Amino acid sequence: MTLSDVARVVVPRTCIEQVQLHMRAVGQDGHEGLGLWVGKQDGARFTVLEAIIPAQRHVRTADGVCVVVGPDELHRINKWLFEHRLTLVAQIHSHPGRAYHSGTDDDFAVATRVGCLSLVVPDYATGRFELATTATFRLDASGRWRGIRTPEVRRLIEIVE
Repeated sequence: MTLSDVARVVVPRTCIEQVQLHMRAVGQDGHEGLGLWVGKQDGARFTVLEAIIPAQRHVRTADGVCVVVGPDELHRINKWLFEHRLTLVAQIHSHPGRAYHSGTDDDFAVATRVGCLSLVVPDYATGRFELATTATFRLDASGRWRGIRTPEVRRLIEIVE
C-alpha cells in the first residue's frame, strides 16, 4: 500500500500543538514556520507518532516570505526516518495572511511522495489550529497538489487526545 491509499490520518493533538507553537513563535518575528508529521501506515490508516521541527531558514524578499529546509537537513531527516522505520505523511507551514498553496509551496515541498499532505495555516498560526481554516492539499500521481475541501479533510484527518 502507498500513501495514496490512506483514507484516515490519526494525529495526536500534542503533535499538532508542537508544530502550531513553533509556527506561532517564528511568526511573531514575521516569519513562516514549518513542521512535519511522521508515523506509520497500516493499510488505509496512517497514525502520526511524532512531529518534527526541522532546522529551517526564514527568507524575506520583496515578493514576500518563505521558509526553507536545506539539503543537509533533508538528508538527516530522511536518514532518521529510515532508521526508525517511519514515514513522512504531511508538511505543515504557516502563511502571514490567508491559507493557500503558493507556487513556492508547490515547487519546494518537503513532503514529495504521492499521497502526502500539505497543510497551510493562516495568520502565522496566531489562532487555534482548526481544520476548517487550514488549507489542505494532497499530492496526486501527476505531481500536483490538489486542494481538499473541509468536509473531506474532516473525514481524512482525525485529531485524538
